[in-house]
Amino acid sequence: MKLKIVVACIILVALISGASILLSEKSVPPTNGTNFYFVDGEDAAFTNEQRARIKEIIKATITKTKKLYPSLSENINFNIHSVDRDFSMVNGVTGRADRTHEIEISLSSTYKGGMDKAIDDGLEITLFHELHHIVRGWVVHENKFGRGIDIAAVNEGLADVFAEAQSGRAASTFPGDPDFDAWTIEILALPKNANYGEWMNQLPDGRTAVGYRTGAWLVREAMANSELNILELSELSVSEIYKLAGYSHEPSSWSVLDLLP
Repeated sequence: MKLKIVVACIILVALISGASILLSEKSVPPTNGTNFYFVDGEDAAFTNEQRARIKEIIKATITKTKKLYPSLSENINFNIHSVDRDFSMVNGVTGRADRTHEIEISLSSTYKGGMDKAIDDGLEITLFHELHHIVRGWVVHENKFGRGIDIAAVNEGLADVFAEAQSGRAASTFPGDPDFDAWTIEILALPKNANYGEWMNQLPDGRTAVGYRTGAWLVREAMANSELNILELSELSVSEIYKLAGYSHEPSSWSVLDLLP
């Protein structure tokens, strides 16, 4: 039951991370650099010390990322939520890149060790992950990529590997030792309208985070086979990354008509 709760919570904050399936929406970009908007939960409010620590980590992570990716926008809104949910398998923090100038961050007030521990364990790696999405254009609105779990897996895998490399932490602690080759073949055979929530979070057969975990494995395989680092690999297309990992993949083509029932 605990695993199902964790996955359900991840779906709430990351379900449309592969937002290639959504129509673009208008948003007013920030104009004064980094902006912070804190939303207290019903059962837990951010302390002044926690707010200051979160701001400090966000600013430091942006600085580190901008050294690697100078094109990263200097104007980003951060919507930061305190939530009473179990994010233990993802270091107490989840995120979502809504736009190239807007990131949602949720911190668990019930994480083992409390909010302070969640900030220490999970905030930086989550920020690196979401900032990578912004640089690559893998965002909910005005997404630069096509539809499909095959595309979502690689883009999420790139962000996970990048975040792990920069933070020195594992992105997640999901159990099991999957057959990633078999999972890759499954993903490549999926229709473009395959259920994002199920394949990226939890399938009816009980498998968890198949898309995320397979994507990270594919990225590491591509890096090993090509000797490219994560920054170099992130410049390539999804199809090129599959090819370097040893799989055939055709570039995606989709239409807004695919969104219709």
